[in-house]
Amino acid sequence: MMSHNLQHHTRSILAHSSRTLLFCSYTNGTLPSSPRHSTTTLHSRIEAASEGKTAITRVLEQWRRQQKGKQINPSMVRVLVEELRDSQRFRQALEVSDWMIEHKLCNLIPEDFTARFCLIENVLGLKEAEKFFESVPENQRGEAIYTALLNSYTVKKDLVKAEGTFKNMREIGLLLKPLPYNSMMSLYFSVRKRDKVDEIMREMKENNVQFDTLTVNIALRVYASVSDLLAMEKLLAHWEGTITLHCLTSLDMAKAYLRNGFKVKAREMLLRTEEDHIDPESYAELLTLYGEAGEREDVYRIWDLYKMTEKQDNDGFRALFGSLLKLNDLNGAEEIYYNEWDGSGLDFDVRIPTMLASGYREKGLVKKADKLMIKTIRNEKMVRPIGQLLVEWGKKGNLVEPSYMRELIKDLCDSKQYPKALEASTWVSERNLFALFPEDYAARLHLIDNVLGLEQAEKFFNCSMPENMKNYSVYSTLLTTYTRSSKTVDKAEATFEKMEELGFLLNSTPFNSMISLYSEMRKRSKVMKLLEKMKEKNIEPDNVIMNHVLRVNAYVSAMECMEKYKREWEDNNLKLEVRTMDAIAKAYEAEGSTLKAIEITSSKKEVYRLWDAYKKDSVGDMSNEGYRSVIRSLLKLDDVKGAQEVFNEWKPERYEFDSRIPSLLISRYCEEEKYNEVKTRDVMKLSRKKRRGLQFELFKDVCVILTATSFGVGFVPCMVWICGGETITVWGSLGVVVTGIVLAVTNSF
Repeated sequence: MMSHNLQHHTRSILAHSSRTLLFCSYTNGTLPSSPRHSTTTLHSRIEAASEGKTAITRVLEQWRRQQKGKQINPSMVRVLVEELRDSQRFRQALEVSDWMIEHKLCNLIPEDFTARFCLIENVLGLKEAEKFFESVPENQRGEAIYTALLNSYTVKKDLVKAEGTFKNMREIGLLLKPLPYNSMMSLYFSVRKRDKVDEIMREMKENNVQFDTLTVNIALRVYASVSDLLAMEKLLAHWEGTITLHCLTSLDMAKAYLRNGFKVKAREMLLRTEEDHIDPESYAELLTLYGEAGEREDVYRIWDLYKMTEKQDNDGFRALFGSLLKLNDLNGAEEIYYNEWDGSGLDFDVRIPTMLASGYREKGLVKKADKLMIKTIRNEKMVRPIGQLLVEWGKKGNLVEPSYMRELIKDLCDSKQYPKALEASTWVSERNLFALFPEDYAARLHLIDNVLGLEQAEKFFNCSMPENMKNYSVYSTLLTTYTRSSKTVDKAEATFEKMEELGFLLNSTPFNSMISLYSEMRKRSKVMKLLEKMKEKNIEPDNVIMNHVLRVNAYVSAMECMEKYKREWEDNNLKLEVRTMDAIAKAYEAEGSTLKAIEITSSKKEVYRLWDAYKKDSVGDMSNEGYRSVIRSLLKLDDVKGAQEVFNEWKPERYEFDSRIPSLLISRYCEEEKYNEVKTRDVMKLSRKKRRGLQFELFKDVCVILTATSFGVGFVPCMVWICGGETITVWGSLGVVVTGIVLAVTNSF
């Protein structure tokens, strides 16, 4: 806060200072009335050079050569330097200043040295500026450059150098204006030396230096900081109507009144602050002070004004909640928390929900407080350690229920916020908040492994865990830890044997862990032995184990065993995992069973790849079964468009129209949420067309047979009825053979 105050005073001092002029003594002894319009071309060139990263001096030299020997008016460049300085482009301003000095465009006077001092400090730092100050001739060190040096020391809070410079200015008679006095008052205020401020003010009066607005504001803030209300009110009364009261000054005065119990006067001062322009940085403090003054309506009024600035931040919310809770407006704080802050999109600030939770507890609403704390800790946006939150939760004699903590730790684990979960678990254990169960130790073992690593987890298991707590859940957790890597397979096997020795192999979980490890290592024989051991113990394999068994058989192409278990387990609601389906598909493809691979794969990309391979291998001999398989697979993968395209290219096998193929698409269109009648009709229409095409091909083959059979025999016409209501006349012989063929054709249609 002190740093903010000093910066504020520094800005004020600079704002009240007279503008230093660059190069205002000219070789021709004249001062142009308005040189700014003459710098437009040069300024535009400087702008272009800045964008193109061209050296400023190069632009200046080009411009000087274009003057063709004419004497350059220094004021044109001076205006350019001022504009560069005003736009915070200090480095470029210093380059132009250096160039002017190098070409001796004008005689320098004290104000020119002051301007260069300020530019050097901004670009090269205070040490270089001090060196420059020492290089300035004594007769050119005027009030302006001493004041600039003093202000630099004030900003740096260098009390020794500031006092030395102020003493020098006193000795050579340069303390003629309020600026150096204000700088020293500001510095003494920041270092809490009220007596020194009084000395400065007495010296100003003795030297007949008139107080300005900044002088009075600094003095008022000094008196407010030490709660000297009498001196503060006396000074304000004397200058009332003459000076403008700064926002920070009125806030400090209000604080002084509040510290001394004068709430009415504090509120009057705060209302006065609102009459002037409020610094956006001061809204949070204004909210806090109105809360201390005890007026809830004022707090809400300022909050509404603050929201209009569109610069809401967590500082403002904290100030608001602090005031509302101080004013016993818990309902208002709760409403703003859930309706405004919780969905504001601001960075998560754990202090805000903590404040509301404290408010709940003070009102005896312990369950609400606990619920909010749990929600806060669970929040994934809160990445900082939760130790302080837990301390806040457990202090003031609050009873932390075991069920709350266990639920919290579980939820944090489920959301993979392991560091938070481990903090909570450790906190519970170290403070002995309640009796721990083996399951609590198992949870902590799991967390230590995830956060700190296997070595620390083993150390916790071997050295910190009581033996009577090492039950099934603990050993199962340890086994899971070892089975995550093939590097610890020996430890996994030893732990599994220990569990068998202790009688802990009672369900599928430990088998699951070991089978998972062996499956990834492609150790099929070990997987099958464990599966046999499960049968001996009457332990039914779960879906995870089923998938591991199928995968390991697929990995080693044990097709017969794989298909045996797949058929057996399909009746037990087997749900194939993606990894399993892909492994089985690869095994089928390697064996040459492309259609089986198509039906089992989980990837549309793989379906198309396998289908292309199948078509390549079956040129001229495409089967209905192949089309059924690929269409069924694409529909299973929700690629209805792809299935439709495959159906469009389908040509029925010779003499066999498979109605199951169009039925697949029709069924899908009928099952869709919005029944697609148009597409259904299109499929039926295309099916009839494909059927007629098949019938025509069949009829041509019959004609060939009839012709060959009846060669040289008398012909009589006979009628053949074709599906769809068409009749076709064929010429056949009078004989049993021809009649039989015609009847066969008719029946097939």
